Amino acid sequence: MTEVNKQRFYKKLAVTGLAFTLVGAGTLGLHSLNFTGEPTVASAAAETYTTTANLNIRSGPSTSNAIIATVKQGTQLTSTEQAANGWLKVSYQGKTGYVSTQYVKESTGSSEPAPAPAPAASVYVATANLNVRTTASTSGAVMATLKAGTQLDVTAKAANGWLKITYQGKAGYVSGQYVRALAGMKVVSNPESIQVVVNKQNKLPENYVPKDLVYTTIPFTFKEQTEKKKMRSEAAAAIAQLFAGAKKQGVTLLGVSAYRSHATQSALFSSYVQRDGYDKAVTYSALPGTSEHETGLGIDVTKGDGTCAAQDCFGGTKEATWLDAHAAEYGFIIRYPKGKEAVTGYKYEPWHLRYVGKPVAQAIKSKGITLEEYYGIK
Repeated sequence: MTEVNKQRFYKKLAVTGLAFTLVGAGTLGLHSLNFTGEPTVASAAAETYTTTANLNIRSGPSTSNAIIATVKQGTQLTSTEQAANGWLKVSYQGKTGYVSTQYVKESTGSSEPAPAPAPAASVYVATANLNVRTTASTSGAVMATLKAGTQLDVTAKAANGWLKITYQGKAGYVSGQYVRALAGMKVVSNPESIQVVVNKQNKLPENYVPKDLVYTTIPFTFKEQTEKKKMRSEAAAAIAQLFAGAKKQGVTLLGVSAYRSHATQSALFSSYVQRDGYDKAVTYSALPGTSEHETGLGIDVTKGDGTCAAQDCFGGTKEATWLDAHAAEYGFIIRYPKGKEAVTGYKYEPWHLRYVGKPVAQAIKSKGITLEEYYGIK
């Protein structure tokens, strides 16, 4: 039999699905064949497979081919063809590739809908306290419950409106009914910068913690030594100077809340969602990761008698007027000024100070603009 006829013979066997074993002296085994191209594949109805391990998708059906993607254990793949050498031809994110059948199992007929690639968006958040389940339905076991405002690592979207996510290294599913895609939100690349801009479009890295937090020396409305008395070291020194300067001019101030950890901001935002609903909560409270308090550079202050703390009644007081006129001298700005709600995304907060350093603070004050406008970003 010629080499060409050998290849035709074995290709025919592969297409028809026949199994064979050639034995005996002078016979040819499979190992003696040298295909110059890809092994022939047999067409089949579309099947859904689930990976049983982290798995490389390659450009051809062998480990000698280039890796075009690596998928996590539990990823669902759709295949319509099976190669003769134990590889599957699959579709993944609009590309065609091959995976070894050694690390996949059939999942056709499963009650779990096959997911499609996740829709394009920068950040997904839970709009209510949300159960993470083992399958894409309420019949799946609850793996965890996430608080409203939690950022989600969405990897795929199931056909029935559920989202596949990664949580603590495991795959799980959440109902898309309680998830909001925040298109356009970015993670800041310079969280340690004194001038970092954190707002509804620019968030801190997940669970970011400033490296140089220290306790401030200013008086607060409470006595306990909690994280709310902390600021980054440069900002802590500056706020002490501001309080002392105000005192010399007959204005007494108290701190209300400075640093908040990611966990604290998550709990706070979740409590507001429970009380007022997500859509209202985001008008006055920051999503976890987007609060200036998490930078260690922001602080809420109030009058020396402790009244009007973080309340509208603080506006127009002697203390608020002094801060508006003199905060920039110490490197602080009124972060959310009146009339700039469309720019900052928040209502007027005369009590919220943000440390940016004297040069930037004085430039912003002299021009009557916001931090966003100073840097020309959203």
